[in-house]
Amino acid sequence: MQDVVDNSEKKPETAREVAENVLAWAKKHNLFDKVPLDEAVDDVGGDFSSGGDAFRAQAVEEILRKKSINLVGFSEPEKKVIIFTNGKLSKSDEKILPFHTSGFSFDYIQGGVAYVKGNPPPPQTPKPFTLRGGRYTCGSSIYPAHCVGAGTFGLIVRDQNGVLYGMTNNHVAGACNNAMPGLPILAPGPLDATEEACDPFTIGRHHRLLPINDGIPENIQIDVNWDVSIFRLAEPDKVTSFQGSAFDTPTHVASPMPSMRVKKVGRTTGLTGGTIVAQSASPVPVQYQVPEYGVRKNVFFETVYVVVGDNGLPFSKAGDSGSLVVADDGQGNTHAVGLVFAGNEQRGLSFILPLPEIMQKLSVEIVSGHHV
Repeated sequence: MQDVVDNSEKKPETAREVAENVLAWAKKHNLFDKVPLDEAVDDVGGDFSSGGDAFRAQAVEEILRKKSINLVGFSEPEKKVIIFTNGKLSKSDEKILPFHTSGFSFDYIQGGVAYVKGNPPPPQTPKPFTLRGGRYTCGSSIYPAHCVGAGTFGLIVRDQNGVLYGMTNNHVAGACNNAMPGLPILAPGPLDATEEACDPFTIGRHHRLLPINDGIPENIQIDVNWDVSIFRLAEPDKVTSFQGSAFDTPTHVASPMPSMRVKKVGRTTGLTGGTIVAQSASPVPVQYQVPEYGVRKNVFFETVYVVVGDNGLPFSKAGDSGSLVVADDGQGNTHAVGLVFAGNEQRGLSFILPLPEIMQKLSVEIVSGHHV
């Protein structure tokens, strides 16, 4: 199919509108088989077909039913809609599926199911932490003292009173909503406190979190779900804002955008690069399986961006949760844009939350140049 014609009364003007029409069409035809997207998609929107070619339209529907749609995203800068499928498309499938419509293009990526998993693998780097001038860096291993696990110390932030905190995910240092204020956060995390590690120390104590509440959008307020926690740094002179041995935390925060080139430093995979390929067009269901806290649940998030790693390699793996995502504007300037919080290693996809909204909700600002 060469053209997809939107049959709504008002032609879509943005890639988001096209993506929302695709979602509504997919819900109408029951094309979400592997993920609970039905609860997150509105019944409004257009339909699409192949210029009135009913046979082709039926063929498209059958292909996407068989392959099952996991997620629909969009890239406004590229005027593109990205459809994430559970099954891999064949060459014959690609001859039938639409790839453009009235100024917008379509892309298809296998994957789209987001997971948060515990039990991270051994680090791919020599060590799961970095010391710079004897100070513990961002991008290194941390975890609460009462559990054997490991995640990533993402960045340092400052509140309105000048108090310094470390930031990571709720499911890393917030014990999936269950961390008591004052809970010690160890560096490196207990899983990484081996005979070859530096002496473990209390890098900080849990202070505050943004929740991860399960439940479908019809029943709960999902805009509070952000999977972020901050811990008050015990001795700020023992840490640095440098990200591993790669670069300092940027001074500016910016919104992530599809097509951005990004990088991060994490506990498991170290320094990696990738590209933001899509922003989700609907709330995203994320499957939490965190045995360290006995957590198994689905959590919906309103605003999520999808990153594909460079050279077919994952942008992140388990243990990289909480990593700061940094974008290059193409002019030599870097901006902090998000936090890694979920992934799909099998498909090489990572899922990030936008940093500006996080900073606003916590009333904190980014810290750069700290003991670099």
